[in-house]
Amino acid sequence: MPLPNGLYKFAFETPTGTDYGVAYLADGRLRGGDSGMAYVGTYKTEGQLFSAEMSVTQHRHVPGAVSALGLNDVLVQLHGVLDDNSVMSVRGSSPETSAVRFTARLSQIAD
Repeated sequence: MPLPNGLYKFAFETPTGTDYGVAYLADGRLRGGDSGMAYVGTYKTEGQLFSAEMSVTQHRHVPGAVSALGLNDVLVQLHGVLDDNSVMSVRGSSPETSAVRFTARLSQIAD
């Protein structure tokens, strides 16, 4: 089943905490963010396999807030598996630093 274009809830967990955002995935492009970070990148699917590469960049300084990734500007790669309900579980890391490792769950919330 191909990944439907749409708006996805992005819930991720790292050793330093849990954070949430949204991402719009459409035709290989990924755009999204949360109250302090922007996500911009690309994705592809091959059967049930999902992969993406995105830059995570601070767009707004939030006093006292620290990114759950531990960095405010970093390139991340995601790899995971789609299920039948527009939901996927992924693992993320960064080619720039071994300090960035996380798991995430993406769930479609709108088309």
